Amino acid sequence: MFRASEEIAEVFEEHEIMFRTFETEKSSRVGTDAQVTYTVFVIWFISSDDDSDVSVRVPNFVRYQNDDEKKRLLRVVNEMNRKYRYVKFTMPADDECINIEYDFLESTHDVGRTAVELFRRIMQIADESYPEFMKALWGKDDFLGNAVFYEFKY
Repeated sequence: MFRASEEIAEVFEEHEIMFRTFETEKSSRVGTDAQVTYTVFVIWFISSDDDSDVSVRVPNFVRYQNDDEKKRLLRVVNEMNRKYRYVKFTMPADDECINIEYDFLESTHDVGRTAVELFRRIMQIADESYPEFMKALWGKDDFLGNAVFYEFKY
């Protein structure tokens, strides 16, 4: 496992943050499950070398199903990207989802403690932003979380 991932895992253990690790020849990842008011997601800390090159990714934070929903959510993505300075919300072209992303500074000295701080900050940002995405997705002020309802036929 790359040094940064090992350091993140050690500090997560110290702070009793539950996590899991994955390793390939090209990268190592530390993932932790997170839950805010109405949704759950995984925060990944991905390292690809022995330096402080760490990418933080929250894939599939919000999912949508069609172009109308995408248009409504794009406005909120732009609002959130203006509101939160370093964390960015992205909409990959082919994935029909919104991701949260952050990249560590290459000169980060204490990667583990920075990861804990980012974990907490991303949780706060997710908790604050998720209702706004749901309002846009459902097109109204009240929402039911990241649930998809299907018509049941007897």
